Amino acid sequence: MTQWKWARAGARNETTGFVGRAAELEAVRRAVTEARVVTLTGLGGVGKTRVAVRAAHQMAVDFPDGVSVAELSGLRDAEFLPNTVASAVGLPEVASTEPMDQLIDHFSDKHALLVLDTCEHLVEAMAMFVDILLSHSAGLVFLLTSRQPVALPGEFVLPIPPMPSPDADANEQDNDALALFVSRARAALPSFSLTEENRSEVIALCRRLDGIPLAIELAAVRLRTMPLEQILGRLDDRFRLLAGVRTAQARHHTLRTTIEWSHSLCSEAERELWARLSVFAGGFTLAAAEEVGSGGELEGRDVLDLLGALVDKSVVQRTEGVLEYRYHLLDTIREYGAEQLEQNGRTEEYTRRHQDFFLRMAERAGEEWLGDQQLEWGGRLAADFDNFRVAMDFAIAHPADQAAFRLVNGLHGLWLGRSRLTEARRWIEKALAAEPEPTVEQGVALYYGSYFGLLQADRAAQETVRRCRAVAELLDDDFLRARALYVETYEMLMWSRDVECTMASYEESRRVLRASGDLHPLVAGYLNTAVFHAAHGNPTQSLSDADECLRELEHLPRERWARNYLTIAQVLALWADGKFAESRELGRRVLPSALDQGETMSLAATVEFLSWVACAEQDHEHAAILLGGSTALWRQVGTTLWGVRALTNLRTETENALMLRLGAERFTQVYAHGTKLEVSELVNIACGHGQRTASSPPPDVVNGSALGPLTPREREVADLIVEGLTNRQIAERLVISKRTADTHVEHILTKLGVTSRVQVAGLVDRPKPAEDRAALDA
Repeated sequence: MTQWKWARAGARNETTGFVGRAAELEAVRRAVTEARVVTLTGLGGVGKTRVAVRAAHQMAVDFPDGVSVAELSGLRDAEFLPNTVASAVGLPEVASTEPMDQLIDHFSDKHALLVLDTCEHLVEAMAMFVDILLSHSAGLVFLLTSRQPVALPGEFVLPIPPMPSPDADANEQDNDALALFVSRARAALPSFSLTEENRSEVIALCRRLDGIPLAIELAAVRLRTMPLEQILGRLDDRFRLLAGVRTAQARHHTLRTTIEWSHSLCSEAERELWARLSVFAGGFTLAAAEEVGSGGELEGRDVLDLLGALVDKSVVQRTEGVLEYRYHLLDTIREYGAEQLEQNGRTEEYTRRHQDFFLRMAERAGEEWLGDQQLEWGGRLAADFDNFRVAMDFAIAHPADQAAFRLVNGLHGLWLGRSRLTEARRWIEKALAAEPEPTVEQGVALYYGSYFGLLQADRAAQETVRRCRAVAELLDDDFLRARALYVETYEMLMWSRDVECTMASYEESRRVLRASGDLHPLVAGYLNTAVFHAAHGNPTQSLSDADECLRELEHLPRERWARNYLTIAQVLALWADGKFAESRELGRRVLPSALDQGETMSLAATVEFLSWVACAEQDHEHAAILLGGSTALWRQVGTTLWGVRALTNLRTETENALMLRLGAERFTQVYAHGTKLEVSELVNIACGHGQRTASSPPPDVVNGSALGPLTPREREVADLIVEGLTNRQIAERLVISKRTADTHVEHILTKLGVTSRVQVAGLVDRPKPAEDRAALDA
């Protein structure tokens, strides 16, 4: 095979158009003004070379003696480093002079930029080489690309990250990854364009490829041979799929080749840790890496140094965590490591170690979450959400020692603190199927399944309540009996009309729970009744229940979840008592705490009740915005106002009042504006800051129509919804995929702030057929 050596002075030209990276280019420019050695680091295929070459072109005017670029990936013998660089600079070979001496003489009086591309396999020789040239020249500046720093004094290390992951509504103008894909896709298939029909698939593809430019480019080339949906469907076998591009750099021929290049530069111990770390998902802490990744040929004390080496080589990424650094492998890197672990036959061994580590964390969290460390635990559990999913998957597939139940039970604070009730109930059902024998852990899981289902007002929870009681009696366990009594009482509150009997049951439940010291159901019961009494026009009793519960929590002054809900109940009670100003101020005080905790349900309730307050105070547009915002939040948790009939009726009264005051058209406009606000912006408005009303009309409302927020394609889909077509029928009518139709319908519901297809039909103002008009006229 012919090999061409780059033996020409000057900066290298780009063979394809450069896309994005404005922030990185500016960072390189600033770094070069501050240091004489700047090293761009990052994993293979992330675009270090492209950024370096583009930056060199842009900065050429700042270096009057020129810019030279030396590509070093093909150099294996460090002895020839000076020869290769001298050739790239354009120095002639002189038999009587060493290339290093030529370079020293050449750069001694020059203000020049020397770009050395792909240095990671030569770092020791590179450190010596650069140091010698620096010491013999006052004006020479180095710009290096490497998967790890060279470790020179004064070296400015600038990590080049993957391109940012696109948001659901991103476009090629505001996201580099999308722009790159579209650019390369058009080169491969000139007819390609980013449309409403394929946007969701392109966004999903860029996300799945971790924003790695090389992977995105290789995927775009595949459009020549297969449709976008097929490419997306084959990404699980990405190393085979993303192959076949010919470039001068052999390491970039395929995605696998570029990862293997990184793998070959690691020591045996580093490769082993890389494989073991592949069992993590979504990141990990140093403690997790040391406990899961140590053992055998790797002692625990070695993991810290090896992890640092993998970070230096850009195999592992390091980010700021809640209380400490967190580390993660991009999916592409992780999948390669998982292959190596599987080939060694040790996947199950290290996945079990992973499960055991996160099981211990979950159990400790379960014991401490309803306490003073709640906020810290909330952050730690949320950071490892993906790892807990992996652990639960393994526990369900390999049932033993009640691990699945212990995990899902220990994580009750995660399910509640992040309003992930539907997911929690799915995991509980999976655990019940995997380990059907009655145990205390199973009974606790049934308790949580009942409680979460009741919070969502799902009548299917009634069967779970029965099962919880049955296990408690079968095991003759008083702890489970007390919990079963609580969920039975909560069920009565939801669907029984015998208020006196229900309240008597709450008193009995509190007595037995207080005696056993079981704080969670005790507190949850007070939250239930405080909201119930306020909703039914008894604010005095509601405030009394809230105060009584706060006394139960006096020994835990930093607990947040229960206190936030008690405050929300007080907001509702004060509104019901006509004390609107007090209700408003209390609601605004609790919102930042709920936002800080990331608890969607409490945010939804607080914004909802502040909407009712604003309506009562005649601030109608502000109320409509907040009502729309609360609707969007409620949709995320699978219920509205906990399914409490009295609260739902009060919401309907508020909607009707706002509709009457604003008019149906304006109410719909402002309400829809509220549904599209970012949570932080919604909270800011609810707290009385920022823009309190929607512009008139909002920028995306067209001709005053309630369908203004929709794109033309979404309006077309909305018309088909009115016709009664299913998503599959819509897909067939418009000749799009079922997945795309699903996405359009979901966007329509979100943008219009409604929860059902029937409500969409109610908003579509369509002319009646002539025969219908005649009938009406008659």
